[in-house]
Amino acid sequence: MNNNVINSAIELSEQLQSLLAQLSEEQYIAPLDLFSGSSIGQHTRHIIEFYQCLLNASKNNDEVCYEDRKRNLQIEQDKLNAIIQLEAIENSLLTVVNIKNEMCLKVKDYDKDLALEPWNSVTTFARELHYCNEHAVHHLAIIKVGIKHYFPNLELNDVFGVAKSTYAYRKGK
Repeated sequence: MNNNVINSAIELSEQLQSLLAQLSEEQYIAPLDLFSGSSIGQHTRHIIEFYQCLLNASKNNDEVCYEDRKRNLQIEQDKLNAIIQLEAIENSLLTVVNIKNEMCLKVKDYDKDLALEPWNSVTTFARELHYCNEHAVHHLAIIKVGIKHYFPNLELNDVFGVAKSTYAYRKGK
């Protein structure tokens, strides 16, 4: 299926995989002061798990709830595992048949006292995939700051961590 939102997700996955291929395991798991002690691996896990939440909900014809992600520490502590998960996401995206499939978004919202106030909203797979893409871009931008600060010898292309709309604007499109 040729669809821009799916293609964008795959492009983001490939950008992240390209970076991971350059990182040592030590760089991947290192707690970085600039990230308040979190690591590139933790940001990578966070990105991956949002896509997994969406794909699992779609596959099981269930509601999607990003707050209920697994928080699989193996992804953040094992760079190869992260790459395998990203490849699996790409493969799953290539099998999506109906991106306009209606689904339910469940949000576990909390008030200032941390009392749970959940709510639901009707959405579509395409809308949620777009959200996951924008969420990924945000975290890639954070990772990019850390890379430039701690590992400036690593190469990132000019679209890494930049939203497509921003990149198009910069190119005068």
